[in-house]
Amino acid sequence: MENITEQDFEFERQLEEYAKLEEEKIYAQELVDAIGKYVNYRRSSKAFAEAFKREHRTLQQSAFKMFLELMEEMATENYHTDGRNEDSKKMAQTLLKGFQMAKKQEYIEQGVSEQRSEEYVTLGDGGKPSKYLSHI
Repeated sequence: MENITEQDFEFERQLEEYAKLEEEKIYAQELVDAIGKYVNYRRSSKAFAEAFKREHRTLQQSAFKMFLELMEEMATENYHTDGRNEDSKKMAQTLLKGFQMAKKQEYIEQGVSEQRSEEYVTLGDGGKPSKYLSHI
């Protein structure tokens, strides 16, 4: 009979976690490919918006959070652009800046000092809109 150690259990757990991450990457790439095909062949996102609003409400929130996370990533300095997507990056940065200004003002209206409000939205994840959506 084989002795199974705590290290063996930990190794198995790590293998399972790795497999889940790899599966998630595959699903993510499939979604990116499907969106790419859709926008490449369609001129209007109106049909997408119409279909999306009929989706289950919990899934709408989860998907919207994902869209916000994409926007937040696009707004970073590490997001590479060229002439084809530089306007998207600029828009993402503008939207993120507007959110941060609104969030800062909200904190000030709640009695938080201007300096502390600035810290809330510039440090950590406080300036990211996706962090304000609850998980259902």
